[in-house]
Amino acid sequence: MPVRDLTAEDHLAYATMTADAFGGSFDPTAPDAARDFAPGQTAIGIDSSSLSAGEGAVLAAGARIRHDRIMLGGATARCGGVGGLAVHPAHRGEGLFGRLLTAVVARCHAESMPLSMLYPSNPAIYRRYGYQVVARGQSLIVPLLDLQRIAPVPRRHLVPVTAGTMPRVRDLYHRLCAEDNAMLRREGPLFPEGLPGGGWSALLLVDEDGDDQGYLSWTRRGDAGDGVGLDVHEILGRTREDRLALLRSLGSWATVTELVRLRLRTDDPLLDVLPGGRARPDPSPVPLVMMRVVDTAATLRARTAPAGLAGAVRLVVEDGTVPAGTCAAAGDFLVSAAEGEIVARPLEARSSGAAAPGIADPPVLGTVRLDVHAASLLLVGGRTLADARRQGLVAAADPAAESFVDALLAGPRPSVLDAF
Repeated sequence: MPVRDLTAEDHLAYATMTADAFGGSFDPTAPDAARDFAPGQTAIGIDSSSLSAGEGAVLAAGARIRHDRIMLGGATARCGGVGGLAVHPAHRGEGLFGRLLTAVVARCHAESMPLSMLYPSNPAIYRRYGYQVVARGQSLIVPLLDLQRIAPVPRRHLVPVTAGTMPRVRDLYHRLCAEDNAMLRREGPLFPEGLPGGGWSALLLVDEDGDDQGYLSWTRRGDAGDGVGLDVHEILGRTREDRLALLRSLGSWATVTELVRLRLRTDDPLLDVLPGGRARPDPSPVPLVMMRVVDTAATLRARTAPAGLAGAVRLVVEDGTVPAGTCAAAGDFLVSAAEGEIVARPLEARSSGAAAPGIADPPVLGTVRLDVHAASLLLVGGRTLADARRQGLVAAADPAAESFVDALLAGPRPSVLDAF
């Protein structure tokens, strides 16, 4: 069952199959119907004709790999976002899911994407291939009357976001999320320039000197009978006062609706400024984010080391979830940090004298052993080896080596907000 690249000629078959798999419909005669795969992604699939009892001109399975970049440890890393992985009903139970997902991992490796990300409806089937839950979406239902009690914040005013000011929102997003882990960079062509559309609206918060301090974005909802009149996508501000000012502006909607649904990052700073105690968790299903390390050394090199941290460890990563050679997650690595830089290379490279000229390896503090699930959890940042062990993952280490790795990978716990 060979896996091949899909082309524009395959788009109709793929769109029809995924509409059937995930719900909805695809009308190729509609004036705005897509005729090809969107730029910024790779589409792969398996032909039915390559299978026993298969039919020609039928797509048996397919998936899309987004070419994203994510924030990671104060820097950025390339990440293959998996979407629309579907198997035709006639070919389910024939092993195509695993064959295709293994090909996704291999393609991410071939295209120098050291991480892969997906949003599963059934995490167990992806976990078999090395993916690990790293984040959970979080939303609160907030009474608007509570926000009206927030005192005015001096020297701040609001500016409507238009096509002309949207670049300022994008720039502010990048700056305010630069220290986060796993947040998408939201760059073209996957994120086109201009306003998102679909009823999306936003306000910029500006200080008295005209400098942007934060923004608030939302979509107005129709009457759903639950009193929730706004879906608030993001509230980002530089300071606590900026976040208060944005929340207070949100309270002005209390004249037309009672509640808002507020989407949050993991451990969102907004939780520290929400007034009152009447906010409640959103009863909707909690979205999960899974990630997989594809190239351990490249993922580590993409990060920056905390200031002042120096040392080295031996890192052993085991991965029995995909065939050997599919990717570069497994291996025996020397990982060192100095002057804000992380160096990671296979130990065989070290033994062959491949260290940088004139640079001696620092003393090794000990050994860390991880399975691929622990590596996928930890290398995204914000978790400790103890967190991995608490989840039943393999994360063993000498004490000094464990302290070093915990410090090396510290930072906010991962958050993923997939759109403005």
